Amino acid sequence: MTGITAAGLTYQGESMDASPQALGELRRSDDVVEDRSELHRRMRADGYLFLPGILDREEVLTAHRAVVERLAEAEILDESYPIEEGIVRADAQLSFMPALARDNAALDRVLYSGSMMAFYESFLGGAVRHFDYTWFRAKTPGTSTATQPHYDIVFMGRGTRDLYTSWTPLHDVPYEMGGLVVLEGSHKLPLRQSYGQTDVDRYCENEGDAKSIVSRAQEEQRELTSEERQSVHWNSTGHYSGDAIEARRELGGRWLTAEYEAGDLLVFGMFTMHGSSDNHTDRIRLSSDSRYQLASEPVDERWIGDDPPMHGIRAKQGMIC
Repeated sequence: MTGITAAGLTYQGESMDASPQALGELRRSDDVVEDRSELHRRMRADGYLFLPGILDREEVLTAHRAVVERLAEAEILDESYPIEEGIVRADAQLSFMPALARDNAALDRVLYSGSMMAFYESFLGGAVRHFDYTWFRAKTPGTSTATQPHYDIVFMGRGTRDLYTSWTPLHDVPYEMGGLVVLEGSHKLPLRQSYGQTDVDRYCENEGDAKSIVSRAQEEQRELTSEERQSVHWNSTGHYSGDAIEARRELGGRWLTAEYEAGDLLVFGMFTMHGSSDNHTDRIRLSSDSRYQLASEPVDERWIGDDPPMHGIRAKQGMIC
């Protein structure tokens, strides 16, 4: 058995099909990182670029230290172990914790300067801007925190479509820790003309529960602090499916993943289906999602500024259906 099949990946407690037709390894592109035309060819062909070791490992681990210090202060980690090990308290349960990325200079150095920005300036061929908002995943052990399959375009499609996600692990992520999985060929499916055209923050003014959507948004906006609003996702979830196993059966292709290391980078486009598997370790899995585009192109204003609208009331768009 290869490492990936022997790892026994699961999604929400159910075993993922480990056959060669259902599960595979990401293709590495660190061998062509200086060849812009080949990188673009592979992005068109695969919908992603896996770039092991492109980031400075020590800078990434410094950012990891900054994050686990915050987790220790929040009493998420087991005090019996060094905080660098990220061993989680038995009663802790987290999945999405963007507050860990706010005012985090060490993480900003990894995501918004140095090798990351140099890569995008070369890949996109011009001056680059990034979203101000940083998505941050803190996946505690168990079978309830795996990320549901989705296209990113559903959440950030009001600007350019030539927008890219960086998934950046802050430490080594073995298979059993539940790293990112990408659905092979999903960026070429007819699905991009249906599900891929939706916007999680649009709603029908003349149908269903339009009034309750607006009312709920306004109520949450009043009751939550700015910090708490960073974690609010409501109304339609925007995910394609709540079941990665069934989604693959329906759509075909293979789930692709890797054993990631600190310093690795996974880049993918807005129409690449992705999610994650379960974390079967006793450690918290820490990673960030950040977004990049040419500065000259339109930007989705939901993710720009010191207090971005995100998915709150300011982001909602009513339409006649």
